[in-house]
Amino acid sequence: MSSLSFRFRQFEIYHDRCAMKVGTDGVLLGAWIKSGEAKRILDVGTGSGLIAIILAQHSTATIDGVECDKDAAKQAKENVIACPWPERVQIFEQDFKNYSNGFYDLIVSNPPYFRNSLKAPMKSRNMAKHADTLSYETFIEKSAQMINPDGRLAVILPYESENDFEDYCWQHKLYLNRYCEISSIEGQSPKRILLEFSFHHSAIERTSLSIYTREHKTTKEFSILTSDLYLDK
Repeated sequence: MSSLSFRFRQFEIYHDRCAMKVGTDGVLLGAWIKSGEAKRILDVGTGSGLIAIILAQHSTATIDGVECDKDAAKQAKENVIACPWPERVQIFEQDFKNYSNGFYDLIVSNPPYFRNSLKAPMKSRNMAKHADTLSYETFIEKSAQMINPDGRLAVILPYESENDFEDYCWQHKLYLNRYCEISSIEGQSPKRILLEFSFHHSAIERTSLSIYTREHKTTKEFSILTSDLYLDK
């Protein structure tokens, strides 16, 4: 990995003009989502376009990415043009609160989630990391208005944010269907959580995943999940 880009098996993501760089969170969400049957997908806060491009690799859907930061949106467009599926991915430089483009089978987001933490000095990084400009409440309310009746909403969050996020989803009749706890190292407490919601009640599929073993080697489960994304080391 260079400071300018991150190379995956089938595409390369440049992120030097994006506030938030390519990271494990985005890869996890993109790899975990079951996107194969979706025809229209929306990635909210697409940043460099990473998740949108992963979903293009994993499906035949048309994918829209929404990004309010001008530099990130421009770089996402460049990443899309250079990827193998540019005809199916479109990036919109727009605030999600004002976005309207029909209904979607799947809405995904690696959202701004440090709701009350100390702000970073760079404005664009603050916008990417904090929920001040797009709160959970606003994101869920807007998403619920744009999901098809059989559609889904999928996010990755800090582990401690699950209850708040799920409560807001319940208010809009979005119910938890899939749940995966993410630990950095086997045996440690989870740090992240992958959640998928729909308008339908169902038995919740609950799983867990560790990224590294205690010997700091990649776990088999994580390697399998991301096998078609990461280059062999």
